[in-house]
Amino acid sequence: MCLIGIFCTFGEVEKELDYDFIFAGAGAATLQIVQKLIQSGGFTDKQLLILERDPNKKNDRTWCFWETKTNTQWSEHIVKEWDNISFRSSSLNLKEKISPLSYKMMRSASYYSSMRTLIEQHSNIRLLYEGVVSFEEHESGVRITTNEKTYNTKLFFNSMLDWRAVQQQKRYPVLQQHFVGWFIKTQKTHFDADTATFMDFTVAQKGSTRFMYILPKSDTEALIEYTLFSKEKLKPAAYERELRAYLSEKDIRDYTIEEQETGSIPMTCYPFAKQNSKHILHIGSAGGWTKPSTGFTFAFIERKATALVNFLKSNTDMRTFEKRNRFWWYDLLFLDVLARHNHKGGYLFSRMFQYNKPERIFRFLEEKSTPKEEVKIMRSFPLGLFVGQVFRRLLRTFH
Repeated sequence: MCLIGIFCTFGEVEKELDYDFIFAGAGAATLQIVQKLIQSGGFTDKQLLILERDPNKKNDRTWCFWETKTNTQWSEHIVKEWDNISFRSSSLNLKEKISPLSYKMMRSASYYSSMRTLIEQHSNIRLLYEGVVSFEEHESGVRITTNEKTYNTKLFFNSMLDWRAVQQQKRYPVLQQHFVGWFIKTQKTHFDADTATFMDFTVAQKGSTRFMYILPKSDTEALIEYTLFSKEKLKPAAYERELRAYLSEKDIRDYTIEEQETGSIPMTCYPFAKQNSKHILHIGSAGGWTKPSTGFTFAFIERKATALVNFLKSNTDMRTFEKRNRFWWYDLLFLDVLARHNHKGGYLFSRMFQYNKPERIFRFLEEKSTPKEEVKIMRSFPLGLFVGQVFRRLLRTFH
């Protein structure tokens, strides 16, 4: 009886550790997929497990994106939206109304909290605070080992980026969008609360692509972010020095730093999808779900999550999910140029904003532009710089 009891208990435990879908990480990619799985109503018979290493995830991300003012999907999480954007460089100073679009800022803590509540309302979804140590694919699924247990799943969605593998390859350029941002509060009025500064290239470029990004919450509160598109990150003190110098140049001295954020987003056309297998799909930054030429992520994750949920309704082979489009080639060419001529980033973005309205640029960056609009965007750039890179890329492809 004792032996039978032991085996019965063991069998029950093993059954509890089997899932249909397991997600590594509870960031934006996982949560948007889970949210859309719930909204679809077609996966209530599936058992989902989310494995997250950090039980204290709060405001670790600020997500910004543009969409129509009437879109209310994320309304409860939006902390500020702007009807105008500005762009500055040594050769251009513009301020444009972007109606019918609006540029919106969302903090992650609100979204994380609402998703935890939503998950708790669904008995087929579990969120456990365990870190994934390793995973191994077998014939019928994936075996996942955490710092506490071992789990089995039919499909594994992995958001853990193998940064070393990306950097070690030489076929595709690898840059980083790295930044330090300060949420500051001033005693006097300093900001235009209705205008987001999309890029300010008037800061010293120092041989690379550098700009300030300013998102004012009010006329006395703003996120000031020093951002670079380059191969290597700076030492922490360098970001702080540039932020202080910029604020001083703007005669902003009466400020307190209420919060700080740092980050690094991969900018590369490295084919992440080649790492996918029958039962494993890489998602988020680990799956290349970031716009390579700009680092914009949140809106692209939403689009990928929507496509994935539709895909899962009739497909289970993760090797067939990702498809390249013409925008991948545009991004590759731009990154090829930026990797070889990193000091020209401000010049290239200036020309794009000089010869195109923001609405066209945003459609292009959102990969919703028409071929005719894309030709107009391409004509903004110096022909010789890009034609030379096309030939270099072709030579690399055939050798």
